[in-house]
Amino acid sequence: FSASHKTVEVFNDKTQKIEKIERPFWGLNASLSMWLWSCFAEENIDKRTKMWENCVYHYVGNHSFCEPHNYKCFEWQKGVNSIQLQFMLYDWVHKWTPIVSKVSSIGSTCMNEAFNSKIACYLDKSRAWKNINIRVNVAILEWNDPEHFLGDIQKALHLPPLPEDCVKSFEENCYSKMILKQKTVTKGSKKQNKYKNSIQSVPGGDYQVFKSEWESEDEDIDDFD
Repeated sequence: FSASHKTVEVFNDKTQKIEKIERPFWGLNASLSMWLWSCFAEENIDKRTKMWENCVYHYVGNHSFCEPHNYKCFEWQKGVNSIQLQFMLYDWVHKWTPIVSKVSSIGSTCMNEAFNSKIACYLDKSRAWKNINIRVNVAILEWNDPEHFLGDIQKALHLPPLPEDCVKSFEENCYSKMILKQKTVTKGSKKQNKYKNSIQSVPGGDYQVFKSEWESEDEDIDDFD
């Protein structure tokens, strides 16, 4: 994942949590997340920041900051009818402005996340470990050479070879983890698709409105400042 991808994920998660507690931005979350994606495509930081902050006015029907000025798209009716909600959206968007201005759309955090996940296998946060450095070193060895790291440790410590049943158990455990990971990813994808389909089936649902009104006007979205 790129840094911008991760930021959109976090933003979407945080916004959904607000919805679950107070639901102030009901019907707006998907559109906000997609617009955040569009902002990250802009490399000029000043222009990107302006694009992001101007969405507050755009969603309540004020297109004087849009390019072109007669640009019209998704209108947040709930916010149009409530000054209080407009102020809440203003505060929420501006709270994210420093992050939006600093995130780079170039690069990826995928390798870092994978490496941290490997270390977490040896350092479960739910337990207090006495020898943290040793466990981190073992994780690094497995990361660099997963096929031979056990043999390297045996040679370095002058240990006798592991019994055959231990080696077999280790291989089976690795295989089980791989299968479990594949099932988890598949289950997550199915759950996400089911959620999207359920929203699309509701007339006027958030995803349906967003898709029909935003994706059909790609040219206008590119010009939206």
